[in-house]
Amino acid sequence: MVERRLLRAGHHVLIACSGGGDSVALAHLLATLRTELGISLSMAAVDHGLRPEAAEEARTVVRLGERLGIPTRVLEVEVPSGNLQAAARRARYAALRDLARRQGAQRVATGHTMDDQAETVLMRLAQGGSLAGLGAIAARRADGVVRPLLDCRRRELRAHLDAHGLPWVEDPSNEEPRFERVRRRSLLSEIEAERPEVVPNLASIAEEARQMRRIVRGEAARWRRACAAPGGGLRRAELGALAPAVRRELLRSWLAAAAGPLRRVHLEALERLVRDGRGEVLLGDGWGVRVVGGELRRERRPRRTRSRRSVWDD
Repeated sequence: MVERRLLRAGHHVLIACSGGGDSVALAHLLATLRTELGISLSMAAVDHGLRPEAAEEARTVVRLGERLGIPTRVLEVEVPSGNLQAAARRARYAALRDLARRQGAQRVATGHTMDDQAETVLMRLAQGGSLAGLGAIAARRADGVVRPLLDCRRRELRAHLDAHGLPWVEDPSNEEPRFERVRRRSLLSEIEAERPEVVPNLASIAEEARQMRRIVRGEAARWRRACAAPGGGLRRAELGALAPAVRRELLRSWLAAAAGPLRRVHLEALERLVRDGRGEVLLGDGWGVRVVGGELRRERRPRRTRSRRSVWDD
C-alpha cells in the first residue's frame, strides 16, 4: 500500500496529519513499517485558525501520535486573504518545511491518494491546463515532500482504518460546493457510477503527462541553446521552426525565473508573438516579452498587451 521507494533507511520522516482518514491511515501505515523501513518518524498537525473545530482536530492528531508512539507537534499558521484553499495550502507547506528543517527530516509525507490525483487532473483539464499541469500531483517533489499513498484509493484507506479501529475526522470544507475541488469530486463520483475505471484512468494520464514532459523538457533544453541570442533573448526564426510542444516548454523554462509558471493563456499569447513578430505580452510582476530585432526579449514594464498570470499548486 505504501510506495516504499520514496523512503530510504536512515530517513527521518515528518508526517503531515490533519486527522482526516487519508493522513491517519498514512500515519498508521508508516508507524507499522518504520522498523522494517529503517526510518524514524515525527508528526505535525497544522491549525489554520479558520474553523473553531480545528483546534480539537489538532488535538486528535496529538492523541493519535501518543497511540502510535510518534512525537507530534501542532503548528498554528495565519492564512492571508485571497484564494482561501490556495493560501491555506501555501501556509501549511511553509510551516511543515520549516519544522522539517528544524527537525532534520529528509522527507515530509502527505496522505494524497489516487482519488486526489484524479480530481486534480479533472480540475486542470477544466482550467485549460498544459502538459505540465496534467502531471498533477507528484509522488516526490524537489523540496522533499513525498506522497507514499498516491497509488491507493481513498476507500481502501477507510477500510484499513475500520479494520484497525482507528477513528478519523471529516473536514466540513470537503462538502462545501464553493470550492472547485469539491465540485470536481462530486462530478467525478457521477462519472465513476457510469465508468468505474475513471479514477485510475485519470491517474494514468497524470503519469503519462509527467513522462512526456520529461522528454519534451530534454528537447527544449537542447534547443534553448540553439535559439539563444547573445543578449539573453531567443531568436524568433529558430523558435518558429520548433514543434509547438517543444517551443512552449522552451518559453516556459526561459521565463520561469522572471515571471514564474505560465498558464495556457500566456503561452497562446507568446505563440502569437512568435508567429506575428509584433506586439507585447505582459506576464505579471512587471515582466513582459516583446520582439526586438528578430529576438524575443524579456523586459520590465512592457506597454501594451496584457494577459493573466496564475500558478499551479500540488
